[in-house]
Amino acid sequence: MTATTRSLVELILLGPEGDRRQLQDSPLLGDVWIAYADKPNEAMDLLITPHKSQSAGTVARALATRIRELRGPDGEEARISYLQGLVAARLYFFEIVRVVVPMTHWWHKQDTRAVRAGYRDEDKSPIIKSIVEWSRAEDEAARSRVAADLAEYSAGDRYITLTAIIIWGGGRRRSGTDPRVSLVKMIADVERPDEIFEDLEELDRSFLLHRDRSDTPKEPLIWQISLNRRAMPALQRSVRSTKADAARRLFNVNCDRIAWAVLDSGIDGRHPAFHGADGQRRVVCAYDFSKIRDIISLDNLDTNTEAFKNRLDNLLDDRGPRPSTGEATRMLKTLAEDAEAERQIHWDLVEQFIRIDPTTEVRSGHGTHVAGILGASRDGAATDGNDNAPDGMCPDISFYDFRVLGSSLDETEFAIIAALQFIRYLNDRHSYITIHGANLSLSIKHDVRNYACGRTPVCDECERLVDNGVVVVAAAGNLGYHQFETKDGSYEGYAAFSITDPGNADGVITVGATHGYRPHTYGVSFFSSRGPTGDGRVKPDLVAPGERIRSALPDEDWGELDGTSMAAPHVSGAAAMLMARYPELIGEPRRIKSILCDSATDLGRERSFQGHGLLDVLRAFQSL
Repeated sequence: MTATTRSLVELILLGPEGDRRQLQDSPLLGDVWIAYADKPNEAMDLLITPHKSQSAGTVARALATRIRELRGPDGEEARISYLQGLVAARLYFFEIVRVVVPMTHWWHKQDTRAVRAGYRDEDKSPIIKSIVEWSRAEDEAARSRVAADLAEYSAGDRYITLTAIIIWGGGRRRSGTDPRVSLVKMIADVERPDEIFEDLEELDRSFLLHRDRSDTPKEPLIWQISLNRRAMPALQRSVRSTKADAARRLFNVNCDRIAWAVLDSGIDGRHPAFHGADGQRRVVCAYDFSKIRDIISLDNLDTNTEAFKNRLDNLLDDRGPRPSTGEATRMLKTLAEDAEAERQIHWDLVEQFIRIDPTTEVRSGHGTHVAGILGASRDGAATDGNDNAPDGMCPDISFYDFRVLGSSLDETEFAIIAALQFIRYLNDRHSYITIHGANLSLSIKHDVRNYACGRTPVCDECERLVDNGVVVVAAAGNLGYHQFETKDGSYEGYAAFSITDPGNADGVITVGATHGYRPHTYGVSFFSSRGPTGDGRVKPDLVAPGERIRSALPDEDWGELDGTSMAAPHVSGAAAMLMARYPELIGEPRRIKSILCDSATDLGRERSFQGHGLLDVLRAFQSL
């Protein structure tokens, strides 16, 4: 099997397969190293976690100052933005080396004189020769023999070597090397191994750049750096299977005072399925977070640039009421100055840019379909001639539409975290809970070497929202069955430990999928992600129908979709029904989770497949 960029990065960071360290020392997480190794000359969108003693505003300000110095007044904007406990930035690798790593806790622990001396050592041939020989090996056995020579190198040596290789690879690409040629192949073809360490100005300057500055903070600012991960929709006679229709009739449940946030691609507010009996739209508000980086960017400190004017024009669209140009300029600069002064985000200012008309056209049908499962109204749908349209779980519930999945899947983790923080703001500004629950039918792959399971930025933010009194329901993901590449070829099979984020968060209700109306016969859907979590917790928590689920689609259409995305809103509906019938459960998300799990129906499947079992709304009501 051909060696990949990932295998090269893991070899240098972690050592050979037979003597591999499980955790790296560098504050750059593995996905960051791999991304830059693949595309060394491209800027990457990153999430930067401040050191525990620092605020996100402080880190954002320090980064913005250094990056502006490097890029100059006419340079490309780094799109540095911040949220509570998190900073996003779009940076090149040389900026990571010169600016970001020297601000980290890890770097402050290093003896930089020793590291620098090691880098300046003229004889770098042992480690480089081993890596070149490894890259030239024709099979795994040969690579393993060579890799054994790399077992004894220190964290500093590993950091220097991998940094040098990426910078060297970037130089080769700028000199005309075909971008389709992998870094491993470039190393294998090198004429002199030592040339990888020649003329590394970027690496040389990084060691003392911050230590020698009088204005450099004496304490570490940054804890770690990860990629701003992509989020994907978790896609692949359902209400009756959960007994929600029976519970609604027997317990006379009315959800018109319950509001649910749907974090997705958007709800088509024009669809009759989301109209009430009086014809009024039940999508109360819609917010578009696809432009959140432009709104809370530190680049907005300078309002005289052409880039700012372009950004302002883009923000002052016609999808909702917007401030005047002058007022908008003042607001954006105020938001940027908040970081300078280490103040919290003024969400009231942000709201004036992200609030849109609920009838604004959606980018895909996923969010409309999810919302329809949760709360489509057959009575409303009948007005457009769809007499056989299905009711959702709560046909009278109100919606808050949070659009976090845009036309591009890139950079979405930051947008999701921003939306979760905004929900907390909406609830905190009143003396009562405005939004009772949130449905996240989306999936972010978890790289086990980057974070402890359930402790990624998006998982932590979900936990905070649960602690704020909001029920959070997430799809388990659709990685339960996929193809594996082995040294003997491809293999297809079921995958344990395949729960995705934010479903790995402990307080979240994580939902797998079953057959739409014969769950006892067919059990858990083949695509539904399996547990347990990487740290051994039971997940998913529940399963619900997720195959060929009929629901609303944009432009007053209806259709079937599959996936754990379709299963999650069934559970959101059940939680909403409990709060509607028993108001004392409002603000008690962990108790609601316990009720739904304890009352689930055992399908006779493995716990790691079905969790506590199939959602049973009627039994949940009867248990109280």
